[in-house]
Amino acid sequence: MNCTASNHLLFTTSPNLTLRGDRSPKQLLFFFCKIPTPSPNGNIPQTYQTRQNSVCGRVHSPHFCSSQDPIEKKTHVITEILVLFVFSLTLLCIRLLSNALLPDFPQRWRSLVAFSEEAEARVSAYPSHLWKAIVAYEDRRFFSHFGVDPVGIARAALSLSALGGGSTITQQLVKNTCLKNERTFSRKIVEMVLALTLERTISKWRILSLYMSKIYWGHGIYGVESASIFYFGKHPSLLCLGESALLAGIIPAPELRSPFRDCSRGKTFQARVLKRMVEVGFLDVETALLAVKQSLQPRINCPEYSDGILLQLSLPNKGLYWASKGKQGHVQLPIMEIWDWEKESKVWEVMEEMENWACRLSELKNNNFRLKLKGDESRRSL
Repeated sequence: MNCTASNHLLFTTSPNLTLRGDRSPKQLLFFFCKIPTPSPNGNIPQTYQTRQNSVCGRVHSPHFCSSQDPIEKKTHVITEILVLFVFSLTLLCIRLLSNALLPDFPQRWRSLVAFSEEAEARVSAYPSHLWKAIVAYEDRRFFSHFGVDPVGIARAALSLSALGGGSTITQQLVKNTCLKNERTFSRKIVEMVLALTLERTISKWRILSLYMSKIYWGHGIYGVESASIFYFGKHPSLLCLGESALLAGIIPAPELRSPFRDCSRGKTFQARVLKRMVEVGFLDVETALLAVKQSLQPRINCPEYSDGILLQLSLPNKGLYWASKGKQGHVQLPIMEIWDWEKESKVWEVMEEMENWACRLSELKNNNFRLKLKGDESRRSL
């Protein structure tokens, strides 16, 4: 049978194989040859016979035949799919990062991870009840999670607040420092990834120190030191427990929860922070009750205001209060009369609710203690 050059590829392992039909010997490593194998009905299938010193197989292309077996072909296809998937995923990540990160993100990130002895020791210079109030109210599992709190995320998902809530202190620090203010799901994903990276890069105390120095406290005030001077006219190291709880209570919505905008609500959020501190174990019930009964006297102390600028305060049922820059360069407006808590019915309600909560908590502890005693007695009897 003559074999002429065709559009199919036949591999041979014999260098001395000579093409049939061609009287001149040609030493080839491979050549094009179609070997028809007639079937009983006369049809010629598109298959190739296996001969001595040669390897043939089914060909799908009209231009060439491949020597790869089906397993190798499948492996090649799977590899191409994986490469395409990785490439698409990379493009998607680049798009997400470009939409979420600020233009000067590299500089901001370097400032976060740069080591600073001053920042490491700054938290220890504050009273312990200040950072405990912030941790208890903002992120009670701060010292145990790895940057993202799965429990908080699950709670936020159950409450149908996918774009808000469940954020840890680390996530808030990353969001306020490196990310745009857009409330999107993609930005939330980037926020989690950066929070995980930051937790593996610097210490918890460093993160807490940066958070306290960069968080927004309302009225254009950033950082706990500026907030302490603005609201109480003193350095954070001089704050009492009630003042620290009040500052921590306004962090989630500082413009709405500002004590200068709503006196009674300020006391309400202070009581919530004190409750959270008791639940976490940072405070005992008796100390929390004493703190909520304490009368606070915040005052405005704003050295950053320039000459001729007036400060307007809108207080409920108290009218508008104006203050101008004094001789010492500070805007000071004592409002002790407004903050006389004994004249506010809302304060009495908060105090009564706090006392009832303390009673329920005490009863729960007593019941748990009785159950423990019964369990000990039953084990002894056995």
